[in-house]
Amino acid sequence: MSSIAIVGAGLAGLTAAYRLTRAGYRVRIFERYPRPGGLARSLEIGGEPLEAFYHHLFTTDTDYVSFAGELGLAESIEWLPSKMGIFADGRLWDFGTPASLLRFSPLRLPDKLRFGLSTLLLQRVRRPDRFENVTAAEWIRRHQGERTWRTIWGPLLYQKFADDAERVAMVWLWRKISLRGRSRSRSGLGECLGYMRGSFIRLVEELVSRIEGSGGSFHLSDEVRRLDRDSTGFTVVTRRGSHPASQVLVAASIPDHLAVAGHLLDEGEREALGRLRATGALCTILELTRSLTPYYWLNIADSDMPFGGLIEHTNYIPAERYGGRVLLYISNYLFTDHPLYHAPKSEVLGAYLPHLRRVNPAFDPSWILASHHFRADYAQPVVTTGYRRQIPAMRTSAPGLYLCSMAQIYPEDRGQNYAIVYGDRVAKLMLEDLAGRGARGEG
Repeated sequence: MSSIAIVGAGLAGLTAAYRLTRAGYRVRIFERYPRPGGLARSLEIGGEPLEAFYHHLFTTDTDYVSFAGELGLAESIEWLPSKMGIFADGRLWDFGTPASLLRFSPLRLPDKLRFGLSTLLLQRVRRPDRFENVTAAEWIRRHQGERTWRTIWGPLLYQKFADDAERVAMVWLWRKISLRGRSRSRSGLGECLGYMRGSFIRLVEELVSRIEGSGGSFHLSDEVRRLDRDSTGFTVVTRRGSHPASQVLVAASIPDHLAVAGHLLDEGEREALGRLRATGALCTILELTRSLTPYYWLNIADSDMPFGGLIEHTNYIPAERYGGRVLLYISNYLFTDHPLYHAPKSEVLGAYLPHLRRVNPAFDPSWILASHHFRADYAQPVVTTGYRRQIPAMRTSAPGLYLCSMAQIYPEDRGQNYAIVYGDRVAKLMLEDLAGRGARGEG
């Protein structure tokens, strides 16, 4: 029987492993961290699991919902209203509904009309073609005006992409706006998002159980350092030993893929992968005694702020589930060479706390009961114009070696739903090749 190795136990890797073990193949999953889940890994607060990096579902995330149903977890997904705001012009504003746009005084009435009409257009367009070869900066300036760019989109994109902000393609922003708009209620006055009771780690745990039940094995805290290949197949070299495999799937970031398998790839493929860029994510969770804002999701459209978003989880999920503690995610997308990215937690908090007081002047550090600090080196691919031509193939130039990375998700943006979609997709290609039906050059 063929032995398959999967590098990375995030949701895409787990989905592929589930499909492959269900098809009868022996699968080993290697993960550098002590627990599977990737960006969906969790911690426990007040006796309840919570994601280390904030997660929710849009109503358009039908593949996740379907997969949860397949695993017997669909009834655990709660669809709850959420409230979005924006910090701009030195204060908080409701945002995301027609009424809130009318009250948003940093924009003049003509700007508001252009913003509203163009947003409706973006939500109704279904094909990405018209947005693929124009930057978001250019499109917004042309259709919504310079003031809207400087007031809303410019600060948000610069916070997320730094000096790459004006290179980001409009297709990336279009898809964000389209998905969020389609999660609005029928009235258009609210938004409904999905959350799994007990956290999304439940789906991860169910996958692990089913993979192991079908003969799959996990090698946790066992980082893959290199893949070797000869006429008999692959050797997976890890921190603890070596393992043979007839096929290998790298379900990880592009840098990780290059680090362990770059020497097996054609030079052109290796160089193309090396040109792809992504930001890291620095995520701090504060356990508070009281609420900071009335919003679940607060975008920060202020270039003087050291972070880009405040996600107050307990304005969405009741604080009673977490022992009464208010939970606040501080979201910060940074390239990994930014000084704050590798700074100790105390330094990061020191940079953040004065700005939390700008958001809520009553805030005091005594509100903080505990804090948690997480990093992900590869969290948001930089989607530039012409990105479709840069998307890496799932079948690599080394026969038997496959790649599944968030850099391939297009025109959608990364997320749990698409981790499942692409994990399914790569598993299907691998099964086709194992059966001798695959056609090289596809995928």
